Amino acid sequence: MSMNKKLLILLLSVLFWFSPSLAENHDKENLIEEELPAVNPFLGGTGTSGVSGDGLSTTGVNSSNNSVSLKNLKLSGIVIGSNKKIAIFSLPDGRTVKYKEDTIISSDLMILDIFNENIYLKMDQIEYSLDLNNNLVKVEG
Repeated sequence: MSMNKKLLILLLSVLFWFSPSLAENHDKENLIEEELPAVNPFLGGTGTSGVSGDGLSTTGVNSSNNSVSLKNLKLSGIVIGSNKKIAIFSLPDGRTVKYKEDTIISSDLMILDIFNENIYLKMDQIEYSLDLNNNLVKVEG
């Protein structure tokens, strides 16, 4: 072997030997510690003002921004298949539940119909329409 080949092999072996340690040091230097938020953003904004004991407000509508809090449920999605229609609700702790049409959730809350953009539900013998933005509107007629 010539002297150039030996020198090249020596140089490459030194580079391969030190490259992993250089990469580890580089990663450790670029770590930035971020502060955690004071409020958990995944819990949602479920307030307790104006809420009766079962989690429903007296009118079923949160008066501040017309968003609904039905037993602390928020409509997060609608799935429509060939045989089933499912409304997906999220709970304040991050869990999700799903309900089909004509499902009785409690003694005073029932899901009547599920459509592409909204659902119809009956609360305290009054029918409401709930859209994907959680806007609750009383259905007339």
